[in-house]
Amino acid sequence: MIPPILPFPTVAPFRIDQVTAAPLAMAALFGVQLLAAALMSWAARRERLQLWNGLALLSLALVAVFFTLASWGTSDTTKLSHYLAFDLSRVRGEPFWALLAPVVVHLPYRMALVHGLVVAGYGAAPLLLARQWRAWAWGGWWSLLVVCSPLLRNFLQNGVSRQALMTLLLLPLLLWAARLARIGRWPLALATGLAATVHTSFPLTLALALVPRLLAVRSMLRLHGRLLLPAVAALGLLVLLAAPQALEKLRVYSAQESYFPTYALRPEVIRLQLAMALGVLLACWRRRLGWRQLLACDRSRCLASFALLFWLLQQSLHWHLMAPITSRLVDPVGLYLLILWLGWLQRQRCFWAAVPALVVTLHYWGGVRLLGSFSLVCGSNDEFLCIPDRWPWQVRYGSGV
Repeated sequence: MIPPILPFPTVAPFRIDQVTAAPLAMAALFGVQLLAAALMSWAARRERLQLWNGLALLSLALVAVFFTLASWGTSDTTKLSHYLAFDLSRVRGEPFWALLAPVVVHLPYRMALVHGLVVAGYGAAPLLLARQWRAWAWGGWWSLLVVCSPLLRNFLQNGVSRQALMTLLLLPLLLWAARLARIGRWPLALATGLAATVHTSFPLTLALALVPRLLAVRSMLRLHGRLLLPAVAALGLLVLLAAPQALEKLRVYSAQESYFPTYALRPEVIRLQLAMALGVLLACWRRRLGWRQLLACDRSRCLASFALLFWLLQQSLHWHLMAPITSRLVDPVGLYLLILWLGWLQRQRCFWAAVPALVVTLHYWGGVRLLGSFSLVCGSNDEFLCIPDRWPWQVRYGSGV
């Protein structure tokens, strides 16, 4: 007998049924991801790059499957899976999602699958950087460092797919601004333009991505006028297009919103910050770097700036200073901080200094998230790692959707 279709709730938690806990199965799925990362390191040392590429694709597929299932029970994912079928006012000012909505409603698990693909994109970024930096052996581990990071808990574990995708699309701009990777002009322009259509927080995140280039004053002065003027005009146009919706959301958050996530204040985040700082100190000791060398290094200045910015955001959450707004910047700054930190280690050729942060991240993922999922009461709250209890074609989304 098929249970009756319940009316969709108007407040969180939105997912009230069709969920179950499967901690052993999810732990096994993550175990295969660990095995893939280890095999990628082995393949790199044996210079079997075709095998490495195959394992990288397998790793990303595993990440997509893991986060598709794990995000099924979160409110943001379920809310969009429901409303994109008939109410596009939920994504007003975000034309990317309005155009994608007819596709999303025909995907298995709808927005949960979209979120899984977005997280796979987060995992792909460090893999591509490892290829470009010739750090093949570390690619799989860096990928896990990002997708499992407590710095990105709100984005990747709460199903905040839209803002997470916009932040990811601006990552090439950050890499260009910090001179961390070689990126063509057209891919850079396409990714930045697309980001403007994905989420209304685009203007603020765009400013964050450009911070490294603003810190490199000399390189800004050397830019040719014929290139600088069109770039500034294009960026200005993108900001103007996104500004009305961004200002409206800013008004709502500042005047009406009282809730804000405080994940950035949790002990695992503090431990990760300390582990990252330890990695920097170890690299400085190994390379015999002093204050003068650090101040003269553009990557050191960028890393210090984002570390300070993340700390300031933490203080705003701690003291409740514009917290509904600043909490939305924690994950973008966290992602860019992680990437800049890896870029700094690459400049010093001290990839091994990432090990303390990797240990902290994997301990958090296994000891806190996966082990904690044994106590989940799925169906009574909107929880990450509450997976679907049926196949995609058996899901009931409600009447009219």
